[in-house]
Amino acid sequence: MNKEQEFKDLLNNQYNWPADYLFKFIVTQPHKTELIALFGGHKVIEKPSSKGKYISITARVLMHNAEEVMEVYKKAARIKTVIAL
Repeated sequence: MNKEQEFKDLLNNQYNWPADYLFKFIVTQPHKTELIALFGGHKVIEKPSSKGKYISITARVLMHNAEEVMEVYKKAARIKTVIAL
């Protein structure tokens, strides 16, 4: 079984869809806007690092299935400097 299928199975075992899903990322300041745009206007909590180079982004979003969650992670992975938590 590949990693993608394992993650999908894990999501389906842990959540009853639709469900609120908590996304957490770290990104450098220049790429913050690009990452926040993935959440389509949902409330995002931003917390800068102590030196201000990085910012943590947290968003709780209603997801309808595991595929939607995985799609957000795939899009986020294309943004430079993003780390998923």
